[in-house]
Amino acid sequence: MAASAYRLTTLTFSMDEKPEEIIIHCNGRITAESAHMFQREVRDNSIPISRGKGIAAVNRIVLDLSNVTHIDNAGLEALLDVWNAGQKKACDVEIVNFGPQAFRSSFLARLNQAFSKMLALFDGR
Repeated sequence: MAASAYRLTTLTFSMDEKPEEIIIHCNGRITAESAHMFQREVRDNSIPISRGKGIAAVNRIVLDLSNVTHIDNAGLEALLDVWNAGQKKACDVEIVNFGPQAFRSSFLARLNQAFSKMLALFDGR
């Protein structure tokens, strides 16, 4: 399939779609300015809905962050929202190539907080 491309103000991404997998290549910054559109586009256009019996559905989404230069708290929440939405639909969401340029000490602290929230969600099942 042809790759779809999207342009947000501080973020661009393209999707390589296959019958059971989508790879989303992100470029730029996932910040408060782009986070809502990012999660809406990925959640609404990539996470599967039932296509009917016998028809392959996307069961794996790969978010390639190799060209992401910065992620703020809103960006982290958007990534977690996409991950949670995938889990609810039995779709694996993988985050790969987390480039060192996206890491900041404040980001690592936020990541720790986010995973603590995520673990709390699992404990609440």
